[in-house]
Amino acid sequence: MVSEACPSMGRVAEKPLNGSVPGKKIRGKVPKKIHKAEREKLKRDHLNELFFELSHALDPARQNNGKATILCDATRLLRDLITQVGSLKKENVALLNESHYVTIEKNELEDDNAALHGDIDRLQNQIQESVDPPPISEPNCSALPSQNSSVAPVFVLPLSQDLQQAIADVAGPLSSPKPSSHISRPHARYPTPDSWSLEFLSRNLEASGGAYSNCWQEGVDKA
Repeated sequence: MVSEACPSMGRVAEKPLNGSVPGKKIRGKVPKKIHKAEREKLKRDHLNELFFELSHALDPARQNNGKATILCDATRLLRDLITQVGSLKKENVALLNESHYVTIEKNELEDDNAALHGDIDRLQNQIQESVDPPPISEPNCSALPSQNSSVAPVFVLPLSQDLQQAIADVAGPLSSPKPSSHISRPHARYPTPDSWSLEFLSRNLEASGGAYSNCWQEGVDKA
């Protein structure tokens, strides 16, 4: 269409007006018309290229390359794109609101988490205090007088009547007062009865009791 229109316009431009060919006037006007036709041709060629690119962008396998069809398809595509842009804007607003809500909820969860950590630490401290015994204060040993820690055990043994009598007989001569003498005797190096051990004293008492019982038995026999 464009190529057919250009030659016809060229022939119209080359045809002389009123069937006559003036000399100087026609020579001055013809170049202006020719330049105008060339500019129109360049514009149409540029538009044809733009329509071809638009058609290829809409559908590369398009068979009908009519300008009206291309414009209709482009208009429909623009409407669809505008609709999609509107829906995307609404979805963006909804996502922003949801993101704000999620941020608030996240902050609340962080606060709750911090409070739970504090409770856990407090309970662990209480458990540790209940498990560990309190420290026992040691007495000040330097302030106390030194005492002998080894104390001999004291045994209390029941004695029979015969043994008690024998003990009284043995203790009688020992406790009787001795006559006073000006001559001092040396102290005995062997242990005194007060320092005798319980076992040694028991053996002596048994021996004394046996001797006393034998003497008593002999006296009875003689009588």
